[in-house]
Amino acid sequence: MEQLAERRMAREVDSAQDSYEEYEDDDDEDYDSQEDDEYEEDDDVRTIHNDTMTEEQRMEEGRRMFQIFAARMFEQRVLQAYREKVARERQAKLMEE
Repeated sequence: MEQLAERRMAREVDSAQDSYEEYEDDDDEDYDSQEDDEYEEDDDVRTIHNDTMTEEQRMEEGRRMFQIFAARMFEQRVLQAYREKVARERQAKLMEE
């Protein structure tokens, strides 16, 4: 289970880095004055990036987000099944005692 958690964290870090690198603009000069400003919501950042994305990039981002969602759902199912198994084993062990 620890390995699963470590892999998940590594995937999330990689995903965050990839998405940041993908959406970096070539003309950073326009945004230099805004770099220090913090956004209150993630939606603001996504809106800025979505305006400059092509349809193909949006589709790719949608696919990637769906894959992340599906992987997380699968992970949750595996984790829940593991917890149930451990609970059954503990219950059986208590019954034997």
